[in-house]
Order: sequence, then C-alpha cells, then structure tokens
Amino acid sequence: MSRVLTAPVVQEPGSPARQASSLPALTAAALAVAYALLFGWLSLRAYWGFEMHALDMGNMGQAAWNTIHGHPFAFTNMYPLYAIEAWGTTTRLSFHVEYLYPLIALVYLIYPHPESLLILQTIAIAAGALPIYLLARDLVGRWTAVILVAAYLLFPATEALNLYEFHPVALATPLLLFAFLFAYRRQYLLFALAALAAMGTKEQIGLIVAMLGLYIAAVNRDRIVGLASAAIAAGWSLIALLVVEHHFRTPGSKSYLHTRYGYLLGHNGHGLHAVLHTLSHNPLIIWQNLAGWPKADFLVHLLAPLGFLSIFGAPFLLLGAPSFAIDLLSDDPHMYSALGDNSAELISVAVVAAVFGAYVLVKMLRPYRLEWVPGVLLLAGMIWQQHVDGFTPLGPRFQTAPIGPHQMLQRRFVALVPAGAAVSTSDTLDPHLSSRRWLYLYPLLGTGATPGEGRLAPARDILLDVTSPVYPIPPDQQYSAAVQQIHHSGWGIVAARDGLILIARGAHAKHIPRAFYSFLHAGGRPPHAVSGAAHGLAVTGYSRAATDLANHRIPSYAYTIDLRPSRHVSNLQPVLYEMIDGRLHGCDPFPLGLSWLPTSRWTPGHTYAVRMQPFETQWNGPPRTIDMVLSLQPVRRETDPCTTFWSHRSRLWPVGTVWTGD
Repeated sequence: MSRVLTAPVVQEPGSPARQASSLPALTAAALAVAYALLFGWLSLRAYWGFEMHALDMGNMGQAAWNTIHGHPFAFTNMYPLYAIEAWGTTTRLSFHVEYLYPLIALVYLIYPHPESLLILQTIAIAAGALPIYLLARDLVGRWTAVILVAAYLLFPATEALNLYEFHPVALATPLLLFAFLFAYRRQYLLFALAALAAMGTKEQIGLIVAMLGLYIAAVNRDRIVGLASAAIAAGWSLIALLVVEHHFRTPGSKSYLHTRYGYLLGHNGHGLHAVLHTLSHNPLIIWQNLAGWPKADFLVHLLAPLGFLSIFGAPFLLLGAPSFAIDLLSDDPHMYSALGDNSAELISVAVVAAVFGAYVLVKMLRPYRLEWVPGVLLLAGMIWQQHVDGFTPLGPRFQTAPIGPHQMLQRRFVALVPAGAAVSTSDTLDPHLSSRRWLYLYPLLGTGATPGEGRLAPARDILLDVTSPVYPIPPDQQYSAAVQQIHHSGWGIVAARDGLILIARGAHAKHIPRAFYSFLHAGGRPPHAVSGAAHGLAVTGYSRAATDLANHRIPSYAYTIDLRPSRHVSNLQPVLYEMIDGRLHGCDPFPLGLSWLPTSRWTPGHTYAVRMQPFETQWNGPPRTIDMVLSLQPVRRETDPCTTFWSHRSRLWPVGTVWTGD
C-alpha cells in the first residue's frame, strides 16, 4: 500500500519522452478553455436571466461590494430574525468563516458587479485541470491524464458547483488539487500557500487540509511539516466554528446543528449535551440515518463519473473523511445531493483518488497488456454520467436561461433605482441591486436596530417582481405590505408594468396602472391541455419548467396554470398537490401575483395564466414516481394551509408526475 501512496513518476522532468510532444498538454488546456467558455456563459446567462437569488448571489455580491468599500463581510438582506438558518445577521461570518473573501472581493475593483464573481469562480474551477494533468501525467501518462482532466471538467458535481450562483468554497476545489500536488511533490511552501487559501473559503476545509498534513507525516515521512500542518488546520476549523461563527451568530437564530442534524438533538434539544443524550438513548440512530438508498446514491454520484476508479485509490478517499462525515451524517437532502456547493472539497478528493486508482490498475494490468482499461473506464463513466446527469448539451440538466421581454423589462426597472440608494426588493431582483451599502429583502425596510450596526439606513425605494419566487414571506403577505406602503403618506408608485412595480418615497401616484397586470394574460396555447371546470372557472392547460437544477437532485417545478372564467367568480386559486399512492405528500398553495388581481376581478371569457411558486419535492426513499394533481379552491389565508386545503378539496386534475431519481 505504501508503494501506491508514493507511486514513482513515469517520466522524469527532463526526459526526451516528455519533450517529444506537447499535444496532450495542449489538448488538456483546450478542454479547460472550452469548459470555461461554456460554463462561464451559462453562469452569466443565468444571472442575466434573473434566475439567481438573494441567497446566495445577492448577499455574496453585497458582501464583496461592502468589503471593497471598507465594510468587510457585511451584507444586510438577512437582518430580520426569521425562524430559519442563520438569519438575523449583517455579516457573512455568522454563516461561514471565509477569510479569503477580502481577496476574492478584489475583482470588484475591476467590475463592481456579481458577474465578476461568476467569472472568477469559473476560471478557478477550470484551473483545477492543471494540477490534475500534472499529477496524472507523472503517474499514468499524458493521454490518460487528458482523460482525467476531461472527467473532472465533465463531472456533474463540478458543473453544478459552477452553476450554483457563487460560493467561495468553489475555489477550494482547485486549491485543494494544487495543495495535494504540492504535498505529493514535497513543495511545502507552495503547499502552505494553496492550503491556507483553501482554508479561507469555508471553515470545514481546514479538516481536509489536516488530513493532507497527516498524509505528509505518514507517507512523505516529513513529520514536523505534516503534524504542524494538521494541528494548525484542524485548530483553525474548530476556532472558526466554535468561536468565530458562534460570536457573530445572532442569539435566537438556528444553528447548522439544528437545521442539518436535527435528528441528533431529539425533541427540543440544544447543543452537544442533547446530541450525547440522543446517542445514549438511541445508539442506532446514526446507522438509521446512514442506511438506505439516498446516502448510497450520494456515493455513487461521486464515484460513477470517474469510472469508479476512486475505489482503487481508496486510501486517498480517506483524505475526505471529515467532509464525508459532515455530508453523510446530515438529514438535509441538500447536503448529500452531490450537487451545489456542499460537495466542493469532495470533488478534489474523488479526482485525486481516481488518479491513483488509475495508477494501481495500470500497474496491475500491464503484464496482460490491458493498461488501456482505466482510460476506457474513465471514458465510459464520464460519458454515461454526462448522459444521465450532466449540465452540458449532452446531459438532461442542460438549459439556458431565457432572456425575453420580461427580463429586458427587469433590467430597465433595476436601472431606475438610483445607484447607492438604500433599497428593499424581491428575491430574484436582489442580486442585481447588490452593489450598494444597504439592501433589504422586502418587506424589510431597514428601520430596525441591529447588533453591531446600530440603526440601518431606511430604504427609499422598493422594487418588486410579483411574478418571481417570493422569499421569505408568502405572496399574499408581500401584496398586503406593498399596497399598505403605496398608501403611506409620502410614498407612491414610480413605474409599474408586467408584474414589476417600483415604489419610492417622494412619488405621488397611488393607482396601479393596467399595464402592471399584463403578467396574468395568457399568451398562446399551453403545452399541456386540461379540460375541466369548478366554481365557474375552467382549467384549459398548464406548462411547467424545471428549476434549481444545480442544487436539487429532484428538480423544483414552476407551474403556470391557464384559467378562463365563464362568469363572474369569487376569489379562487389553484392548489398543487403531490400524491403518493393516493395520499398527500406535499402541497403548493402559493400562486404568484394572484393577490394583485384576484379571480373576482377577472373578465369572463378571457384566459389568464397563474404562475405558482416553484415546487420543491422532498423525498428520501428509493426512486419512484410522484403524481401531481391540481385543484381549484376558495382562497385561504392560513399560515399552514395545505392540510386545510386538502380537507376541503374538490375535483382534482392530473398535471404530470415527478420522478425522484436521475
């Protein structure tokens, strides 16, 4: 095993064989450039198509802007204390300890907008091809190294990481690859620089660096360097989590222990003592959480794209043991989806293990002249996983954000907000207004006191898009707050069109113009026809779009329901239900924008299109089909209306299915 861990290089640095051809290196470089161009464009288009959110693109952009302007790590779009993870804060340090952020924010000196972060992220991920090529070239040869580079770039987890807005931990993926390369080559100064930078992207990365330190001590036998690295890195992670994050977290907000490992706390438990109490009374609870299809599926999604070669380099998978534990022990599906940002460091670990797995297989098969088998396994795994799970045009998750008339109108409304003005806005508009000191998620207006900040600057502008996802309040509450604000003394409407409305202090108009309601007008025949009616309202069809593909194993679905009243009707709304074996599994009772023009004001004979809040399916069992059904029901304002709606349901129409596997 030690000979595997310290595998000799195939070619010495100055050998004629290495100098003979630069074609493999050029091919690997071309693949990295092609990747950067494609995924840079996809990322930017998602941003320009207003498909990114306040969490996290908005607060990342504002934190970068504030850092450059003398307020490190500061953002203000999450300062209210909601009963969800890490709210009630004005600093990134209460979420994650990302001490590299001041360096990351330097890109705002070039172009002070979120596009800079997206370009930086894409270039950094593409740059991970270099250490992979250099390491694999020395171990398994140049052309196999090219295949490994391609496997890394076509790894669905890599692509999803790139497309899931911006997260500093995405930079840990290439930085850890460089750190391992330097550790393997005993270039410890370069290792230290790469490792320190990687640790600055998220508090838990220090644990991976600590494992690299143990590798240096045990395999390279450089015990002082290795053990010192391990101690410093692990110590930093503990300080970041237990001291820094704890210090900046607002009292009363939920910790990651509650939101991601709540099953370990028991009923109403808090802290480590609750975890120990749960484990002492139910020691099998860990196994019950680990056992089953979802966690096995997570491992498959990390290993299959690399042709399962990582298994043959299993000792190197141990480098990721802390992060495997963090993800696998969680009961939050986002943690073990192998998508988004939660697997960033495990991409590096899996690829390094695959490089050494290829080396082991080549060595085993060379006597039989089958050394080509690892390359074939890599190609097969890479192509197949791209086919079933990829984000390139070859894969089912590939999509380009639409940029049509509504998106162009969104840009114009964003431009109406004065630069630097304190503004309150809705979820998907938030990132486009993030280059300013004060930014709030509506209905917050910056008038409350915040620890460490004093009194926040009050918003003078409110920009809403009632057709886009609403967060963190339901659409009807957004409507009530906005209408009340319009009628406040000194406030009025600046502009309103197609679901976009700009409300500002000093404006005088109180009447919402007809052009605002055009978002409810149906345009053309829907792709899926439905025939039926209830309460004088006919269902004529629906369309749906898959969303959140980069961070959801099961896509969220955004439904648009076409409805036509045959007469004047009361206030009705569509409700979507998820059904499993005839029983209720989930519910979407939140039509977007319908409160602004309820069905009681609809014109008989006209067809209206009602958008629903994107529906997130939560499922932790083996793959299966979930049935989606639609009902038309009187509007209800309960805080948790699903059970009430279901008990009063009338006719149900099938509107497609959701497959919970890949």
